[in-house]
Amino acid sequence: MLLSDFIVAAAETFNVHPRDLASHYKFDFLMRPRFALYKALRLRGWSYPQIGRALKRDHTTIIYGVSRADYYMERDAEYAEKIRQLVELKYEIEEVPQAEAA
Repeated sequence: MLLSDFIVAAAETFNVHPRDLASHYKFDFLMRPRFALYKALRLRGWSYPQIGRALKRDHTTIIYGVSRADYYMERDAEYAEKIRQLVELKYEIEEVPQAEAA
């Protein structure tokens, strides 16, 4: 499964358009799904910089998003379950970005 396929799966899980999920729009209805995407990738073993490079965001944005996802997971069992479903997808993401050699 490519990263783009994983984004589509996350978008379908949260009923948003994949293009919007990967965009830089800051509409409220996109933030929780986007944070869930960050959290799911993190739980699949991606580092903060890898997620940031793949989604064209700074790694500190990813750190913040994962912390917000943790907050929502503690308070919303349905949200937590959706993230668990994403993490348990039986596919491996093939395009884990590597750090560029200096």
